[in-house]
Amino acid sequence: MPLILSIGGSDSSSIAGIQMDIKVALMLNTYCLSVVTAVTAQNTTRVDYIKPMDSSIVKVQLDTLLDDFIIDAIKVGMLYTKENINVVSNTLDNYINSNYNKPIVVDPILVSSTGTRLLEHDAMHEYVKRIIPLASVVTPNILEAEWLSSMSISSIEDAKVAAERIASLGAKSVIIKGGHLMHGDYATDIILHEGKIYTMHSYRVQDVDARGLGSIYSTALTVELAKGNDLLTAASVAKSIAYNALLKSIKAGKGMNVPLLREYVCDDNIIKELSRAVDVLITTDSIGMLIPESQSNLVFAKENAKSNADVAAVEGRIVRVGDKASIAGGIAYSASRHVADAVLTAMHYDKSIRSAMNIMYDSKIIEACKRLNMSISSYDRSKEPIEVKAKEGMSIRWGIDHAIRAFNCMVPDIVYHKGDIGKEPMIIVFGKDPMHVVTKVKAILESIIKGEYNEGRGY
Repeated sequence: MPLILSIGGSDSSSIAGIQMDIKVALMLNTYCLSVVTAVTAQNTTRVDYIKPMDSSIVKVQLDTLLDDFIIDAIKVGMLYTKENINVVSNTLDNYINSNYNKPIVVDPILVSSTGTRLLEHDAMHEYVKRIIPLASVVTPNILEAEWLSSMSISSIEDAKVAAERIASLGAKSVIIKGGHLMHGDYATDIILHEGKIYTMHSYRVQDVDARGLGSIYSTALTVELAKGNDLLTAASVAKSIAYNALLKSIKAGKGMNVPLLREYVCDDNIIKELSRAVDVLITTDSIGMLIPESQSNLVFAKENAKSNADVAAVEGRIVRVGDKASIAGGIAYSASRHVADAVLTAMHYDKSIRSAMNIMYDSKIIEACKRLNMSISSYDRSKEPIEVKAKEGMSIRWGIDHAIRAFNCMVPDIVYHKGDIGKEPMIIVFGKDPMHVVTKVKAILESIIKGEYNEGRGY
């Protein structure tokens, strides 16, 4: 289980801050340590009181935790005072100098969703000077990005310029969250990573405004980086989790909505991870256009899986409902044959490839995958040996094995075939885990819908 450290404020409503960070981490099967920098009294309409912690208390909390735990990633949220900024920056500087090279996510908390300032005026210069350079990635919303970049942002092009300016302050990567940036029907995030600009889209949820989404996003990003995912994959997962929490949000108080996280009551981590990924998939707009006539499945195999009994999948498959998708049953082992066979075959070559999903074949989809720099292999079902065709359950194993061998015995991102008599053409998308596969599938979908391809993006 990964272990993260969250440094930030306590929110009495548990909608944001340390309380939300812990909930997100638990949902994602991660343990979350916490350092409280301030105690707030707030609800869905306002912040009534802020009591900053004395910097000596913040330092003791940090020193005690860093002395004992091996931390996989750190999130820095609300700091509020100049004294706390200096304590956190000095402590983390020393920690980094002692060979800590794990990700640090900085979520620059300037103003609450309800409009209350959460960083004192005399601390702003110190924050930019001391905290931003610590960031492996900084995740401002539009208002915070305007503050950090000293410019107005009213378009995607503005946001790209702002990202460059924020990076010049010392942050290694920048994600400007686009929830407040109008771009048609889409909320568009701008990502500056390794010198390149990427855009990441999700459908805008109309007429719904919820608190805590920034906390959910930055914590999910921290968790996914702690798991070893690359930034673009982690950002896609974090965006999906925040988007789903907004969709499920409820009117619990008199003001803004309260986002809800899906709780997975299950002791089996394979089932839990697959369930989370399926949730992301079926709440993705237009995903139905990738579901084939024979329907889809998303599978996840145990480590060292030997048979279909070791592979979890969707009972009854993933079905198309209009332009979306739905599941026909629950999540269980032995619920897939063909996609499970594909994963089991791939695992003979690479034990880390434990998940896959089948989507419809179309030459436009293959072209989109090429533009996304995905690795591709294929096989010809018409050349399948008679003895393989005659043996039940061998066709997929033969085909995937043939495609991997043709790809220098490495497992590519996708394998496809163009069908045969009575056999629908198909694409199989492979990944290390279900969220990795869903991230690839969503990227394919986005590239087809938007016609905007990110050259050089890695998966």
